[in-house]
Amino acid sequence: MYIINESSDYEKLSRFFFDNGLETETGIERPDNVIKCWECIDSKNSKIIGGASLENRNGEFVVADMAVDIGYRKEKLGTKLMNMLEEEIMKMGGDEAWLVGKTPVFYLKLGWEIVARNQAPEISKCFICSKFGNECNPEIMHKVITENKQTERNRRGQL
Repeated sequence: MYIINESSDYEKLSRFFFDNGLETETGIERPDNVIKCWECIDSKNSKIIGGASLENRNGEFVVADMAVDIGYRKEKLGTKLMNMLEEEIMKMGGDEAWLVGKTPVFYLKLGWEIVARNQAPEISKCFICSKFGNECNPEIMHKVITENKQTERNRRGQL
């Protein structure tokens, strides 16, 4: 069993993201452009097993970081975190989001689309990363966010 909570401990989350393969700086305070963060905690041992952060980059909603511990990836935590992110964007009046996906197949299954870099807003930090084009080839991805039946049930408390 696990619990997903909003988190204000960006420093702890940044270490988790880094340890799970994301190119993020660790041990820093929450950047000003971070809107919200979530952590997923294993209720048996209080270990962080997943996390996500939502940012505003150049006026766009961006899923900045999203990771799930390798031992928990078959439990749909990533999908649940992405659903929470999308719901938060809708609550804030947004109807679209962007991300830079290291695992585009996962996001494609959730309705995201790959966008050519020259057709995307400036949301990627990849071009300044030493791994870009060598050991990492992420895709810029976009999704138009619409309400679905699950979201409607969540809002009405019918879960």
